[in-house]
Amino acid sequence: MCGVFGFVSWGGKLCVERLQTIARVTMTRGAHAWGMAWLDSRGRLKMFKQTGRIVDSLGLLAMASDARILIGHCRFATAGDPGENANNHPHPVDGGWLVHNGVIRNYDSVVQRFGLHPSTDCDSEVLGLLIEQAQGTMAERCLDAVMSVEESPLVLLGLWKPGRLVAVRQGNPLHVGRTKKAWYLASLAEGLPGNVEALPNQAVHIFTEKAVDEMKF
Repeated sequence: MCGVFGFVSWGGKLCVERLQTIARVTMTRGAHAWGMAWLDSRGRLKMFKQTGRIVDSLGLLAMASDARILIGHCRFATAGDPGENANNHPHPVDGGWLVHNGVIRNYDSVVQRFGLHPSTDCDSEVLGLLIEQAQGTMAERCLDAVMSVEESPLVLLGLWKPGRLVAVRQGNPLHVGRTKKAWYLASLAEGLPGNVEALPNQAVHIFTEKAVDEMKF
């Protein structure tokens, strides 16, 4: 099941209290572990993850209070023991981080067909490995990875320097709420601010601190 959330600023400041509200809602989709990656005010990419319920550690979200861009995850463990933190999200991908909501149904065939060498027991890791093998822009590489696991409904959020969040939606829910100076994203609409909309399905959305672009499958 799992749930994802995110934040992108274009001049505004992350509201930690709002993020905590979004986290509480997101945890209804996964309470085994949680994690987040963010780009801070000095352009440094940071990551934190741990086992357990996010509602028991809401104060730790303040670590990202100066985030310009953020992705987060609440995990329902379907593959890989959440007690082994390497299995939890975010997962590394080509100098950045990704989070994933979904189950890679053709995991074994993807690993074999593309000659992948996973280092964890979490099926989500293969998305990062596929992105690292792909060619083109980061959005195109994310799309290629998703199309390689096309039997699997999913949402993928990826974060890279210097300031880019790539969101791919294929079947599973993803919503965005807008304030005057930020976007907040989450699997579930409850808790999101402003005018909340479901992001279009079968599409790649590229968020930067200046614009949002969309690429249909």
